Amino acid sequence: MTSYADFAYYKDTYKGAVLDAASFDAYSRNSTLIIRQHTFNRIKDDDVPNDVKMCCCELAEYLSKKDAADQDTEAGIKGLTSETTGGHSASYETAEAREQAHNKATGNIIYNWLAFTGLLYRGCC
Repeated sequence: MTSYADFAYYKDTYKGAVLDAASFDAYSRNSTLIIRQHTFNRIKDDDVPNDVKMCCCELAEYLSKKDAADQDTEAGIKGLTSETTGGHSASYETAEAREQAHNKATGNIIYNWLAFTGLLYRGCC
């Protein structure tokens, strides 16, 4: 499977500076898979529109930042949404809520880039 954007495009056209070449390749592959799901595999590997390449780059950066946040163990607790010290009460975000937020964020990125391309059309012909 070919990624929709390569590192040269990311660096020179998208002007990305968050990811290095090795990281970009991995996140670009994942971004391509997510975009394919949303576009029903309509994009031909030999004719990838510029909007799709830009979307792939932004999505790769988002996935990288999400992974870094997931690995961040500040305070040693993931998903802590609030904490009260007097009497100690703590609230945690559910895994389902985190997954919904992730799906919404990826969907928003894809929609922002591809909304007017016809690639997100869910109907027939």
